[in-house]
Amino acid sequence: MKKIMLYQHGGSYNHGCEALATTISAEVLKNIKNAQVYLCSHHADQDKQYNIKSIHKIIQNTRWLRRGTLGYFVYQIDRRTFNSKRIQDKFEIDKPCIEMSKDMDCCIAIGGDNYCYNKGKIYWPTERVIKKSGKKMMLWGCSVEPEELSGELAEHLQLFDAITVRDSITYEAFIKNGFKGKVHLVADPAFLLEKEELPLPENWKEGQMVGINLSPMILNYTKNKEQVVKSIYALIDYILNETDMNVVLVPHVRLSYTDDMDTLRPIFEQYKHTNRVLLLDDYSLSCKQLKGYIARCRFFIGARTHSIVAAYSTGVPALALGYSVKSKGIARDIFGNEENLVLPVQTFNDPKATIEGFKYLIEHEEEIKNRLNSFMPEYKKKAEISGKVLKELVGE
Repeated sequence: MKKIMLYQHGGSYNHGCEALATTISAEVLKNIKNAQVYLCSHHADQDKQYNIKSIHKIIQNTRWLRRGTLGYFVYQIDRRTFNSKRIQDKFEIDKPCIEMSKDMDCCIAIGGDNYCYNKGKIYWPTERVIKKSGKKMMLWGCSVEPEELSGELAEHLQLFDAITVRDSITYEAFIKNGFKGKVHLVADPAFLLEKEELPLPENWKEGQMVGINLSPMILNYTKNKEQVVKSIYALIDYILNETDMNVVLVPHVRLSYTDDMDTLRPIFEQYKHTNRVLLLDDYSLSCKQLKGYIARCRFFIGARTHSIVAAYSTGVPALALGYSVKSKGIARDIFGNEENLVLPVQTFNDPKATIEGFKYLIEHEEEIKNRLNSFMPEYKKKAEISGKVLKELVGE
C-alpha cells in the first residue's frame, strides 16, 4: 500500500483549494493501487466539514515557530544577518507536515498559485527538510509568473522530482529555466470536478442568470480599487436596465481574511430591493455545489480562478477579471487568445470595461459555447496527465 501526502492546502473555505484537494486525491486513488491519501491542512476543521471522501486522513498543520519563543528570536536575528537556510530549516518549518511526511511514499504540493505570492517562500524550509529525508516530491498543477521563476525560485523548485503546470505560459517559463524532462503541461485538476445541483433559490431565472464573483484579493492588484467596484455596479445596472436577465453573486472563498462576501454583500444590499439580484450566502455550500450553480448560469464574470474554471468546464461563457498568469494562461490554452476574455485589473481605468466585456460575451455567445463544448472533453484529459506522472514517479 502506498501512502501519499498532499500539502500546501489552505483550507476548504477557499473552494478553489477544496476543488484541488478533491480532484487531486481522486486522481491519486485512480492511478495508485491501494493508495491512502493524507491531507496536511492549515484548516482541518473546514476540510472535515465538506467530507472529501477520497482522503483517508486529515491532520492540522501548524507553524512551529511562535512569536516570543527562543526559536523565534534566533530566527529573527539570523534572518536579518546571515539568512541561513540551516537556521530556517530548524525553526521555520511546518512541523506536523514534516512528521507526517516521514511515513509517506510521495509528498505532493498542491500547486495552484502558491508560488505566485512571494515565490511561495513560506513553504521552502519545509520542502527542503522533506527533500533531505529522501522522499519523492511532486508539484501538481501550478502556475508561476515567468519573471519570478528565474534565479532562487527555479533553484528551489528543482527539489521536486516531477512538476506539472496548468498553463502554457508557465510551461514555457519552466522550459527556459532548465526544467525540460521534469515539467509536464497539463490542465488544472479542477476541470475534473463534478458538479452537484441543488434546488434553485427564489427569483432564479432558469437560463437567464449572470453569475458574478468579486474578491477582496483582486482589489489589491489594481491601482484603483474604487474604479473596479464601480465597474461592477455599472455592469449590474446595465444587466437590469438593458436585459431581462437576473444576477447571482457567487462567493468562492470564505476565509475570514479574504472573504468574497466582504465585496459581494454591499453589492447585494444595493440591489436586493429589485428582487433580480441574488446572493449565495451559505457557508455549507461545497465546491461541487457552487459549480452546480455556476453551471446553470448563462454567463459568468469572475475574479477567483476556480470560479472561472467551473464556468469553462461546464460550457458557460465567462469573463475573467484577471490579475496573474493563471487567468491569461488558462484562457489562452482554451481559446487560443485571451483577448476580450480576460480583463486585467492591474491597469483598470475604464468603469465601462466590464460592460464591454459582457457585451462581447453576448455577441459571441454561441461561438464561445461551441468552443467550450467541443474543446472540453480533450482538454479535461490533460488534467489526468498529472496522475500518470505520479504513477510513473512512485513506480506503480
